[in-house]
Amino acid sequence: MRRLLPACAAALALGLAGCGEGPTGGASPQDVIAEVNGEAITVGDLQAVLRVDGKRSLSIKRSGEALRNVVEQMVERRLLLQRFRESGEHVDERQVRLYVEAVARQYGPSGFERSLQEDGIDREMWIQNVRETLEVEQLLEREVYAKLKVSEEEMRSHYTRNREKFRVNRRWRMRQIVAKTREDAGRIRGQLLLGTSFDQAARKESIGPEAGRGGDLGFFEAGELPESIEAVVKYLDEGEISRAVASPSGYLLIQVTERRSAGVRPFESVRAEIVAELLAQKGREEQARWIASLRERATIRYYWRNLDHVPTG
Repeated sequence: MRRLLPACAAALALGLAGCGEGPTGGASPQDVIAEVNGEAITVGDLQAVLRVDGKRSLSIKRSGEALRNVVEQMVERRLLLQRFRESGEHVDERQVRLYVEAVARQYGPSGFERSLQEDGIDREMWIQNVRETLEVEQLLEREVYAKLKVSEEEMRSHYTRNREKFRVNRRWRMRQIVAKTREDAGRIRGQLLLGTSFDQAARKESIGPEAGRGGDLGFFEAGELPESIEAVVKYLDEGEISRAVASPSGYLLIQVTERRSAGVRPFESVRAEIVAELLAQKGREEQARWIASLRERATIRYYWRNLDHVPTG
């Protein structure tokens, strides 16, 4: 899928509104905040959303306008789930399991269950709402994102209009060996000057985290390096090895492996970035239009007076 799945809390929050049976799903009239094609969204559904999201912005979302915005998001989600059911499609249960396992790993063996318990969230309900989030993603992918295209003309026009965005400063690709002491750095530098491979020396001698890559640090632009390091790097010729440079992590031996001048990155080198940006922009716009069309064809009723029944404490 082209879009990222929502974070686990957000995925749960808007999905906690259960699908009712009949006009109000058995809820009393004062508990119904909205009806979407006869399915009720209740005060309890909204409370569930606020409880999950409460650690970040509960007090803000309890203001009148903000509460209405949350209800509108819940209405849109309900419309999407209804459309998915109408399509007769199903989400691959393997996707659901992998998503749940990935979230659980982030919390640790017992942390996941403890987090659900602390938030008062039923595990099976959480999994069901993950499933519904995947259903929404699958629906939007088919109805919106799979239909998007970016033409060559659009890409080049975007590149021309935004040339300054693709401007880069002088850049150096560099690698380093980190030694514990100045004496160690001097000894290693001597080996390098006698012909020892920098890559080999970095892997064997360096105490830096990039040692396994032969000391390669990638590209840096002017202004990105500490002043003491840049003052050395900008005067090194390609392949030249610096003298020991003191740093908080130890004594560095630096080698510049490639230099690139300042200028605008060529179109071909930024083509993929442009495609991704234009697809994201088109996706947001098309998704908004498509959901608006669902709203136009739906029967949606609001009972805003019942927001007064949402507890504030």
